[in-house]
Amino acid sequence: MIESLSVNQFRNIGDLDLQLKNNLTVIWGANGCGKTSVLESIYLLSQGYSFRTRDIKECINWNATQSIVRGEFRFQETSTHRGIQIDQHKTLARENGENKKSLTQFFGSTPCVIMEPSDIDLLRGAADTRRHWLDEILCYRNKNNLILLRHYKRILQQRNSILKEFKKNPQEKLNTEVFQILTQQLIELATKIWINRLHLTEEISPIITHYYSILSKGRDSISCRYKTSVFDASHSNPSPSFIENAFIQKLKSLEQAEISLGYTLVGPHKDDLNLCIEDHEMRYIGSQGQCRSAALAMGFAAVDMACHYINTPILLLDDIFAELDTNRRWAVAELTQSKNCQVIIATPQKEDLPFKDFQEFQLG
Repeated sequence: MIESLSVNQFRNIGDLDLQLKNNLTVIWGANGCGKTSVLESIYLLSQGYSFRTRDIKECINWNATQSIVRGEFRFQETSTHRGIQIDQHKTLARENGENKKSLTQFFGSTPCVIMEPSDIDLLRGAADTRRHWLDEILCYRNKNNLILLRHYKRILQQRNSILKEFKKNPQEKLNTEVFQILTQQLIELATKIWINRLHLTEEISPIITHYYSILSKGRDSISCRYKTSVFDASHSNPSPSFIENAFIQKLKSLEQAEISLGYTLVGPHKDDLNLCIEDHEMRYIGSQGQCRSAALAMGFAAVDMACHYINTPILLLDDIFAELDTNRRWAVAELTQSKNCQVIIATPQKEDLPFKDFQEFQLG
């Protein structure tokens, strides 16, 4: 849980200090008063990155030159103090008085799960949204997966750089030796990512299906499938050698196309996680209500994964109840309370919440 939060010049918040209890907290007020910014600051301190932007400098108040966020976390009898200072040139992170090399070092000990209306993009949006979600859960299972994913991204960028340069200057000879080394590294890293993602999909699919059934009152059911153009992901427990050989053959078949286009055409960075109703992808045939239920199911599945592999997460709910019908509101409330998480809710109207007892703060 997070016990205290101090925010200075963060987004549209000037100064704010909160003392939080280990149960349910509601932050309410008019739109634009900073409710989501409070949740973002908590998420940033917990996860080491923002759920709203990849450029952390965007968090600085327009009228300020720097932003400071501090928080105290407690797990059982252990207390952890974290602080972040953001300016236009650098970001400083500290934990218990010690400097951290980067914000990402916060990840993995104080998990935090956010649910918000835009989560419907997990169903309606592009494949990279679902890949990002899947990889975040992957890092819950093992923090070393964060290093694996970064290494793959770096090798992919280097390989693409060579392909892009060769496309610009085809009269120059392709640096075959370096290209082959990068390709081999890409194959090895991709195989590890695929094995991990397939195991995760197998583990998390029944959990998502379970929560969706609760939220939809059993009217229909969904399934999750990992989708890649490199091999048949429905193959029962494909071996690393099977996956590696499939990737090698796929790259060979696309060699001229990659040289012509100037980038890598296949790999884990092109895959998808499909949520389906009776073999049909939800992003094409799912109703608004079905997609919202599926997104919420994914959120509760993330809570379970954090509980299993790290510890009980902080659960942030950003104005999600306004988008739900009465049945789904109560189902979400019951599931939320069953998790025994510290829950922090942002809403414009506290009267609409399906909860009785909570700590509250009004902003604006």
